[in-house]
Order: sequence, then C-alpha cells, then structure tokens
Amino acid sequence: MLSRTKTLASLVLGLSVLLEAAAPAGATSWTPPGVTMGLTLGAALPPGIYVSNLLHYGDGPDKTVTAEIPGFTWSTGKEFLGAQYSAALILEGLNLHFKNPKSINKSGIFSPLLVPVSLSWNLGQGYFVSVSEGVMFPFDSDVSLTTAGETSGWAAETRVAFSYLKDGWVISANTIFGATTPDDVGRKQPDYFNVDWSVAHTFGKWQVGVVGYGAWDLETTVTNSAAGAGHIAGVGGLVGYDFGGAKLLVELTHAVEQGGTTNYSRNDTHIWTRLSFPIWRPESEQSASLK
Repeated sequence: MLSRTKTLASLVLGLSVLLEAAAPAGATSWTPPGVTMGLTLGAALPPGIYVSNLLHYGDGPDKTVTAEIPGFTWSTGKEFLGAQYSAALILEGLNLHFKNPKSINKSGIFSPLLVPVSLSWNLGQGYFVSVSEGVMFPFDSDVSLTTAGETSGWAAETRVAFSYLKDGWVISANTIFGATTPDDVGRKQPDYFNVDWSVAHTFGKWQVGVVGYGAWDLETTVTNSAAGAGHIAGVGGLVGYDFGGAKLLVELTHAVEQGGTTNYSRNDTHIWTRLSFPIWRPESEQSASLK
C-alpha cells in the first residue's frame, strides 16, 4: 500500500512538473510593468503619426527577459468631448529564458494591443489627464498567456494617465486596469492593475529623473492559485535626450518587492531604451516647429 502511494505521488509530481513546463508563466500582466515609464500619456502628442521602438532587457535569478516593442500612434488633432483624440497600435516580440527549475527558452510574438480610443484633456496650469480603451487579441505563440498549444483569451485594458508638464518638470503616472477572458480550454489569467510613474526635469535638450513601476493580480484563478496573487514593484533612474524630432529615453530599474508569479523575477535589473520620432506631421505643425 505504501509503495502504491509513493508511486501515485511520484506520478502526480511528474505530471505537475510537465504541466508547469507546458503552461504559460501565468498570472502576469498582459502589458508588462514598466513599459510606459517616462511617457507622459496624460497629454496627447501634437498632431501627426509617430513611431516608437522600445528595447527591453532584464535579468534576474529566475529568468531573463528580452523584448522589442514597436508602437504606432496617430494623434489626430481632432477633439471629442473637449479632449484631443488619438489611437495607437502596440506590438511585442518577446524572448524568455527560464533558469529554474531547469533551463527553458521561449520566444515569439505576444498578443498585439490596439488602442482605438484615447482622449486627453488639458486641465490648464500644466495638468493633463487621459482615458484610453485598448484590447489585446486572442493569440497562440510560445509566449502567449495561454495553455500551451491553445489560443489565448482576450484582455481589455482601461488606461488612465495623469501628467504635469510645466517649468521643465515632466511628471506622469500611467495606470492600467486589465480584464481577461479564459483561453480555449477555460483557463483564465487574473485581472491585473499596473502603474508606471516618472518624475523628471529637463535641462536644455537633456532630461533626468526617477522612474518606477508596480503591478498586482486582482484575483485568484487556476493560473496563480499555487503561487498566490502576484505583485511586483521596481524603481530606477531615467536619462533622455531630445534630438529635435527624435527623442531617446534610457531607464534602469531594479525590483525591490515581488511575490507570487510575475512578469519579472525578485531582485532583477532591467534596462529600457526607447527611441521615438514623427513620421508624418501636418504642414501647419511642421511650420510651427521651425519658428
């Protein structure tokens, strides 16, 4: 009887290890914490079409993250409900190297994010606030937040950002609430809440400041029940340079608090490099920028 019990326990343990390897690194935010640090999302960009590319590398005790995140933003210059209207599309190529309990590499395209509506209000005195609605589409890749070999669910994101831009100060808090749906086999990733923040000051063409991020699971589902609801927070510094059109931001962060299963590891360090520039602007905007 004891032998059968040991055999059954071994089978269960082996099956759990296989399932863990096959399942996603679940219970993580669909939008990675920190990706909007340094961005003043409360304020709309001047009218035009903009491209940005974020290169992200992070290393910690449990895994290494490498990502390239191109984004496209259309600032229409049109108003709706007294707000400036914009739309955006964000893509992500991702490579994950898991170190424990064994070495595993996963790479692929993550679920694209479409933000069809972003409304930004100028409140005066340098204060701005924006509300955006986005959706991440069902996707099937090695890095999708889904059961291996299955198509993921959807994630709907409501983004609210507060920015202050005055007297050289560049301050912003960008919040994201994500609500998810189950994947094709009924496994649901938890809803989540992120906040990315930055406090910086410009000195001529240079920008220097501090940044940080936080992310929390808002519920317990089958994907995070074993480790518990995940949470993580990190802080760091920012240096930026304005080339007179193109803008470069470089940020370095370190995780200071982490629990459960999260996008990054405990005590990890990340570097973020973002280059953004307009690819089209109305003639009126181009003329104004030359004055």
